[in-house]
Amino acid sequence: MPAVRAKHAWVSLPDERLLDVRLCDLSLEFAGSQLEGEVKQLYSELKSRGVHFRPHIWLSDEWFTPDNVPGIAVPFYLAHPRLRELEQSQMLEVEGGTHDWCMRILRHEAGHALDNAHRLHRRSRYRELFGSYHQP
Repeated sequence: MPAVRAKHAWVSLPDERLLDVRLCDLSLEFAGSQLEGEVKQLYSELKSRGVHFRPHIWLSDEWFTPDNVPGIAVPFYLAHPRLRELEQSQMLEVEGGTHDWCMRILRHEAGHALDNAHRLHRRSRYRELFGSYHQP
């Protein structure tokens, strides 16, 4: 697993002060984080099953796949151990915080991204299996 990037100035801040740091000022990078390995695993799993689609992945404030976008938003707190710690202390859990949990969510969201990329929900077979895309 790659080492976390050089120490950021905000890493040593107490929780109360870290909560005041704007997301854009965290200077987070996907590359070099634990997430990088998990995304590589996702891509490897897709490839091993003959799926050549690679969803675009970016850091955001939560997990989601926007409608009509072939990509996955991943919570920013997963990009740095200190932010995982803060998330745990504030929310009492870190959604996707373990390798297995993160992989389950990535696989789930990859399904939505693949659907968006190929508009699978428009196919009659999709509707037969899953029902209408427009109904919860």
